[in-house]
Order: sequence, then structure tokens, then C-alpha cells
Amino acid sequence: MAKTKTPKDDNILYILAYLFTIISGIIIYFMFSKNNKRMKMHSEQAIILGVIMLVVDAILFLVPYIDSVIVLLIWLYGLYIGVEAYQGKDVSIPYITDFVKQNGM
Repeated sequence: MAKTKTPKDDNILYILAYLFTIISGIIIYFMFSKNNKRMKMHSEQAIILGVIMLVVDAILFLVPYIDSVIVLLIWLYGLYIGVEAYQGKDVSIPYITDFVKQNGM
């Protein structure tokens, strides 16, 4: 017997969007967020967090451990946002959430 897909099944996509940031954010944005504004918002936020991580790493690459710690903390914060979204709660990321809502990427 085939299991019917419910919106609850899509919740894992929120965590996956933040797990691989840019790559998974783009995949989820184009494949799963057409009719789901919440999924679209979270995939856009994941992409932006991934870009921020790349920029921080590029700027601080000469400082051996500081850049890795900062990038790891940003990534963990993204996972926290993904877990909260999985549970049905939307946490606002300072500046990024406002940017995404205003620009409607």
C-alpha cells in the first residue's frame, strides 16, 4: 500500500535546506517551493546564509581557527533555524529574513 504524501513529510526539507546551505537551498527552491511560500522563504534564507559563510571564510582565511569557528557557528545557527522550521516555528534571522521578505527573491 502506497503512503500518501502529507505536508508534514515536506518538513524534512527545511532541515535539508540549511544542511548544505547553497546547494540544497537552490535545489529546494527550484524543485519544492513553487506553491509553498514558507519553503521558498527558508530556501532563500539558506542560500543567503551559505553566501555569508563563503564571504566570511574568504575574508578571514588568513586567520586559521577564527574563520572556521565563525563559519561553523553560522552553519549551526542555520541548522537550528531548520530544526525550528521542521517543528513548525519560524525564527527570524536578523536582517536576512527582512531582506528576503522585502525583496521576494
